[in-house]
Amino acid sequence: MSIPAAAGGETLGAWLRREREARTWTKRETARRMIQAGKDSGDTSVPGMDGMCRYICRWERGENGLTERYRLYYSKAFGIPAAGFGPGTEDLAPVAQASADGLAVALRRVSGLLVIEISGLDLPGQGTAQLYGLALVAPGTRPAAYEGPA
Repeated sequence: MSIPAAAGGETLGAWLRREREARTWTKRETARRMIQAGKDSGDTSVPGMDGMCRYICRWERGENGLTERYRLYYSKAFGIPAAGFGPGTEDLAPVAQASADGLAVALRRVSGLLVIEISGLDLPGQGTAQLYGLALVAPGTRPAAYEGPA
């Protein structure tokens, strides 16, 4: 199954290859970084080096779709926000952004949707007892809050 081109004409496979080559990474280096991103995320079933290299070759040729799992690992390996993943996202400047105490929040428009990206919730040295609150507020309503772990 081939992956169709995005609105700008670039396929996901071409975008993946361009991003990898812009970093002067080999497919093997990309695989190493993606495996590490998976392990850092607690994934105990990440493929080995040879399997990941085969996946990267297929993805860059556009032969297979990319699951959310691997989109996340690519984002972490490339050091880009998840909202900036894929062709046509290079110009996604944040609508607003703020950071404090190691947490960062950015608002972006993606395909007509407002995406709220929160990073830094897994601060090293904070321990598992650290809790973060998340409040969602619509205009004219009272806050509904989630006070559990992030």
